[in-house]
Amino acid sequence: MLGADKRAGVVVAFGDSITDGVGSAAGLNDRWPNFLARRLDAAYGEEAPGVIDEGIGGNRVLNNSACFGQSAVQRFSRDVLDQPGVRAVIVLEGINDIGYSGDPDVGCEAPGTDVSAAQIIGGYKTMIAAAHEHGIKIFGCTLTPFESSWFWSVAGQAKWQAVNRWIRTSGAFDGVFDFARVLGDPNDPNYLNPAYDSGDGLHPNDAGYSAMADVIHLNRLR
Repeated sequence: MLGADKRAGVVVAFGDSITDGVGSAAGLNDRWPNFLARRLDAAYGEEAPGVIDEGIGGNRVLNNSACFGQSAVQRFSRDVLDQPGVRAVIVLEGINDIGYSGDPDVGCEAPGTDVSAAQIIGGYKTMIAAAHEHGIKIFGCTLTPFESSWFWSVAGQAKWQAVNRWIRTSGAFDGVFDFARVLGDPNDPNYLNPAYDSGDGLHPNDAGYSAMADVIHLNRLR
């Protein structure tokens, strides 16, 4: 747990490799959940909620993986609902469902199930309902740009746009943090801003993770 005081409750950062901090400098604790915890501590001191990082590299909303664990929908109870003192969860998942769609059923890319934007949204709805049933606020994050990454495709881009449109406009989440907007290249928002790109077109660098944490409204988490 990252943060000062368990009595203030905890916020769960729930996601994939971008929540796990891939692309950040090793050993500096510069994932976006780390930056969020430091912001909360600076703002609220001993009354700051803690932050739990439940990011798993390669994780998907809908499909289990031998390499990347249970799907977000399946592990939501264990990694979010069962955490002591959880008050809120911030969800950033879905880019791997898009990226691995239609890939060969071999190795860590298996299963190559071709999932639709509507199916990913259905997974979000399942997690939203579960969180609300337990009195937990759930915040959605737009999926970050990935056009120059290795698993981009025209079909995947269309799904990315549809999923982000739903996250922004549906009103289903208790709030939305627009990571795609803050990380997008000002000249083409389908790409990561070069200033925030770790080098693979998918994962942010330390500055990008800091920028993500900065768009989270702290008062919504308490």
